[in-house]
Amino acid sequence: MALFPEADRQYLSGPHVARLWFAELDLPSGLRRLHNGVGRITVGGHEWTGITNPGGLHLVQLEEVEEPRFGQAPSVGLTLGGITKDAWKEIKTMAREIEGARCDLFWAAFNPEYAEVEISLKKMFPGKLSSPALHRQGIGVRFATFTVESLWQSQNYPFGGRWNASDQERRYPGDKGGQFIGVKVVEIFNG
Repeated sequence: MALFPEADRQYLSGPHVARLWFAELDLPSGLRRLHNGVGRITVGGHEWTGITNPGGLHLVQLEEVEEPRFGQAPSVGLTLGGITKDAWKEIKTMAREIEGARCDLFWAAFNPEYAEVEISLKKMFPGKLSSPALHRQGIGVRFATFTVESLWQSQNYPFGGRWNASDQERRYPGDKGGQFIGVKVVEIFNG
């Protein structure tokens, strides 16, 4: 099934299409729904908070979401700004709990002429948060950066074993399939 039906593809080929990114973060302090626009909007039956929310977390930067390549797990950089002193302390003390929290990135098409969402939420990048990195600049700028890692992130590591009969037997006692590793097998069918 295609991600976008024919009607949506026709709209996306038009001249005035803007995109909105949404981040749903399942933090230890509760579920946060953020978007990269201005103000509060309701999309998909949920209220999403934008940049003008005073004293709260703001989704201020989202790196390009790239198509994964062979042998490489995709990830997206996420920057949250507008962090108060209390939020800074909370993120710092709960960094271990934040690491591995669910973070889904959604995409929607926005019509800037009518200020309406034309194509509702499409889940484009389900992932998990990395450990936060906290940054300060001067006395008034505080922000946190995360990496949203895809579910394939841990697949880039070797499995920690050898492909031979004795190692296969050690991992799975009683498994005799490792005896055929590196052996040329010829099947003859008599019909």
